[in-house]
Amino acid sequence: MQNRLSGRRRRRHLAAAVTAVLALTAGTALTTVPATAATAATGQEAGPAQVAADVATLPPGSQVLSAGSTGFLSTVPKEWGQPEYRWTAYETGAITVLNDPETTYLGNSSDTVFSRKAGSLTHWLHDMAHPSGILYGISVNNGTYVRGAVGTALVATTTSPSGAVSVSLYRNNSDGRTSSVAVPDLPSDVRLGKTAVTTPGTAVFSYASGSGDATRYYLAAVDTFTGQVLETRPGIAQSIGDAFLSATHWSWIEYYEVDRVKRARLATAPRGGEGTTTYTDLGELGGGNGVHTSLIGDWVTSARTHGDTAEYPSALYPLTARPLGGGTPVKLLEHVSTATTAPDGSLIARGGTVDGGEGVYRIAASDTGGAPTVTMIATLNAPTALTHVSNDVPAVLDLDRNNGRTRFTWTLSQPAVTGAFTLRHTRTGKTEKIEFATSGGTSNPGNKVRVDWAGMLGTVSAYNGDYTWEFRARPSSGIGPELKKTGSLKVVRKALPHDYTDNGTPDVLARDSAGRLWRDDLVRNDGLIEGYSTEHKLIGSGWNGYTQVEAVGNVAGAAAGDLVARDRDGNLWLYLGKGDGTFATRLKVGPGWNAYNKIAGGSDVNNDGWSDLFATDTSGVLWLYKGTGNWRTPYGSRTRVGGGWGAMNQITATGDLGGTVHGDLVARDTTGVLWLYPSTGTGTFGPRVRIGGGWGGYTHLVGAGDIDRDGRADLFAYSPGGGSYLHQGTGNLSAPLAPRMQLPVYRAGSTSYNLIG
Repeated sequence: MQNRLSGRRRRRHLAAAVTAVLALTAGTALTTVPATAATAATGQEAGPAQVAADVATLPPGSQVLSAGSTGFLSTVPKEWGQPEYRWTAYETGAITVLNDPETTYLGNSSDTVFSRKAGSLTHWLHDMAHPSGILYGISVNNGTYVRGAVGTALVATTTSPSGAVSVSLYRNNSDGRTSSVAVPDLPSDVRLGKTAVTTPGTAVFSYASGSGDATRYYLAAVDTFTGQVLETRPGIAQSIGDAFLSATHWSWIEYYEVDRVKRARLATAPRGGEGTTTYTDLGELGGGNGVHTSLIGDWVTSARTHGDTAEYPSALYPLTARPLGGGTPVKLLEHVSTATTAPDGSLIARGGTVDGGEGVYRIAASDTGGAPTVTMIATLNAPTALTHVSNDVPAVLDLDRNNGRTRFTWTLSQPAVTGAFTLRHTRTGKTEKIEFATSGGTSNPGNKVRVDWAGMLGTVSAYNGDYTWEFRARPSSGIGPELKKTGSLKVVRKALPHDYTDNGTPDVLARDSAGRLWRDDLVRNDGLIEGYSTEHKLIGSGWNGYTQVEAVGNVAGAAAGDLVARDRDGNLWLYLGKGDGTFATRLKVGPGWNAYNKIAGGSDVNNDGWSDLFATDTSGVLWLYKGTGNWRTPYGSRTRVGGGWGAMNQITATGDLGGTVHGDLVARDTTGVLWLYPSTGTGTFGPRVRIGGGWGGYTHLVGAGDIDRDGRADLFAYSPGGGSYLHQGTGNLSAPLAPRMQLPVYRAGSTSYNLIG
């Protein structure tokens, strides 16, 4: 696998000739910054993790590239521009920033860091144990590719005119001269994979040879000074991912397919060609990054890298150690994103634990022969477990705004999560659960979870009042526990005259021939203008004892609408709405109401904030009863509005239909013409406006309020033979109603109802 020294440029052909370059300074900027203390990490499965005496703090997103005897090399990838490189000392935690412009840095199992400026043919060697010392450089020309580093040497390949590939190691000697040695015994069509020092003086090379079905994958142990191949593993047909070599054993990862499903298995074998190869099936690989392996003492480790940014769970993500002789696996880290081997055989891994968080950990052989020890040597000051950063959930939510819709937002520590947000109405216990899933990477740079609520509890519009909420989220990777947050909020709206359930939507009341009173909660169909009934519910029976029942809006100061009903003896009764779709025990308003043949209520025509009541007597005089807001005496003395109303066979209080702000009336004459009487706000009406003819086909006109949720009052019309219709309010005095639209409520030919206006 080629290591490109300039990630944004094409591969540069380098010459086979090698020239030693000696320089006192090479222009490379080295900046040392002090270490910062960090919190201790704990690995539960492997026992308590240790913490280095001086723990450095690295920027978020840092990844390890190389580890030496005195420190390690890391980088912070950036979406644009050059990554930042840092060398961190183990002993002090001091950080040296490598920030020479347009320069790439690399290394492997050594304190030597190689650098190459974009466009340059020279690789400079920096001894990070003595950063102020003399720099040596290696220059190459066309025809040679630098594939990576093994300790203090560079690995390069040269392709001859005939296509044969040769592999060489290039090193700068202590006298400043450069030497190169060939790596013999490799096939001429060699395709290098991993090249890395994993045990002092010896590098593991993984490579492929052949083509098509004849491709075979090999491992070789190469002396990093002589270039000699010390031993090889026989070629296999399975693709080899990562590989490792210790003083006593090999370990490698094989990829293979079963029923077209890619799987991974861990292989270990003694060095020297003798002994049995042991295989451990790791499970399905899926897509994404490969599996890393290393040998630490008498233990072999494996981990699928970059699990922390994955969008699906996998049992391969944890860094897991297994005894070479067999035994129970031990989880060392929750995940590993990058890892490299230090000269002493320890593994330097960028990963995390739930308790310790994200950082760089040293995984070393135990002095007692037990599971490898885990020590944090640098922190990223970031949690491994999913955590809550902030949220935008208002304490009071006005659902009169934004058409009843609300967006809740949470900011988390990770971008890719799945979960659910649940709202529970305290009084009714009704809930709404909204599931969510977010993506990682650049699609969610702010780690946001956005939940859009349509203001519904199932199929019912959300009730006003107190709510509790619960937010649950799990990392899509499956790493770490579920996050749970709870809170409370209050939903508010202005009171509506036909809202008997305190949920911001109009209810239509209807009485059947048996005297049963029904309630239909009208909700606008999402994406459509029409409304539908979400709840056809029986309120009670015995209502056929009344000659007229009328919805009168809020007359007693509560949020819910109220009713008045006139019995056969002419007594008027008040039913106070309780806000839950039911009514309190009736209260007597007074006798003598048989003098009226039509009653209508629900509009505030004198602008005092209380719904008023209208009644026409048998001589055609219209009378106004002003609302008081006192449930004991809900109406004041009557006031004469005017005569001539005997020509009308129906009057309906509609609220503000004509755009005058005040409550209005509509009245239908005996010829079927509907008229609008706009209120002046003083208890009188302005000049009437002809809405149109043809309204005689309706048996009931109901000023139900804002059915279509556009902020304007509408008119609900019904006849048993024709069904239900919505006439949308326009707010235009000269044309207050739009053409009718049929509603799927009280359908034509169904049960005949007497609607409550």
